[in-house]
Amino acid sequence: MNQILATSNPTSKKSKMKRNSGPADIKTVVKVFAVAMLVFGVFMIGTGSYAIYKDNEANHSEITKPVITESLNEDSTAVVLTVTHDKTIDRIEYSWNDGEVQTITGNGRRYIEQEIEIPGGTNKLNVRAIDTLGQEISTQREFTVKEIINLTISENQKLKITAESETEIAYMTYRWDEEEEQKIDINSTTVDQEIDIPMGKHNITVILVDVNNETTTKEQTVMGTTKPTINIETDDAGEYYLITITDETALERVELNIRGEEKTITVEGGKTELKYKLQLNEGDENRLEITAYNVDGIASDTRRVSAQK
Repeated sequence: MNQILATSNPTSKKSKMKRNSGPADIKTVVKVFAVAMLVFGVFMIGTGSYAIYKDNEANHSEITKPVITESLNEDSTAVVLTVTHDKTIDRIEYSWNDGEVQTITGNGRRYIEQEIEIPGGTNKLNVRAIDTLGQEISTQREFTVKEIINLTISENQKLKITAESETEIAYMTYRWDEEEEQKIDINSTTVDQEIDIPMGKHNITVILVDVNNETTTKEQTVMGTTKPTINIETDDAGEYYLITITDETALERVELNIRGEEKTITVEGGKTELKYKLQLNEGDENRLEITAYNVDGIASDTRRVSAQK
């Protein structure tokens, strides 16, 4: 019996020692695993942040704008507008001076070329190019070309159209405002035409078409007015000049010279008619010279008369 007790005691202690060592090992494994996960998490966060930073840096470096180039064509009558970009162009907007804005759609292109005719004289071309990401660039530049078509008011208050071209002009057309276009055959290298001007303020468009079907256009605002008219009579007794001056717009002043004495009559209140009476001197030729002006600065024909009393 004593032997059984002696041999059973060591076994009991060994078994007890094994049970006590299990929980310590598990805690160690858990700690190691937690540390490993923490290190892995920090690594992943750092890697992600770096990737985001590099991505943002790359996107920022890729922000570019369209490039606008302007040059004259061979005969210097038009601007060759070129817009290039490494991204898709959404649209191009352009206008002359403060005029109407014209739009050229991109249609998925990265290269656009457009020829724009230059109006006569000196004009400012405004250009704005926008890509599909909203990036844009604007330019302003002046261009000067020789006037081919000239519009002036003739002495008889008509619109005088003159032009000179190296190529024969087949015909010209003109249009007042939005009215029907009128055509005049030219068949020459020069133009010298007069047309009636409607009363008031109107816009005229003149187009020359040469034998090669090339066109030149001129637009201008014109004020239509007539000259004042002067009527001079003597009364039945032959003692006075009876002067009547009329204008369709309004009279501004009358300048006259009676027997060498100069006078100026100012007309106020927008009157369209003025009646004036001048006494004749006995034994004198009573020479009279008179000119009237309307509010548009248009002068009448100068009238000269004489009357013996």
